[in-house]
Amino acid sequence: MVLRWRDKMKVDGGVIDADHRHLLDIINRFENFAADGLTLDEGLEILFALKFYAATHFKREEGLQLRVNYPHYEAHKKQHAELLDQLTAIIEALRGGAGAPLDQVARETSALLQHWLMDHVLKSDLKMKAFVKAMHGDGPPLDELSAIDMPG
Repeated sequence: MVLRWRDKMKVDGGVIDADHRHLLDIINRFENFAADGLTLDEGLEILFALKFYAATHFKREEGLQLRVNYPHYEAHKKQHAELLDQLTAIIEALRGGAGAPLDQVARETSALLQHWLMDHVLKSDLKMKAFVKAMHGDGPPLDELSAIDMPG
């Protein structure tokens, strides 16, 4: 299933939304390869890209949350860490060659990514929107977030 960006998914009208679109593109790339018969190398390449970009995005998003005094920061940060841990486990399982067949891993990973992205963006991330909107009244708050480009 191809995931499509919708305006109702907007959080900040800027860098966070651009990140979400890019994450959606990576997940759709995984979906397309999986539908055509994902090879191990393709799967690992996409999962590494997803993990790296997700870590970068999470750092930016958490920076935004701190900036707007988001009250659910700790719980949100924990959700981010859990996804990165899940991606790490999937990557390690694939690299180790043990466990379920690649097509089964691809299906399970696809379901995880679709559920997580839609659930997380539409439920957790959108809760930030009111805080971001309130801060926009004080001037452009997010310019420096786009400078964060390395996970750390």
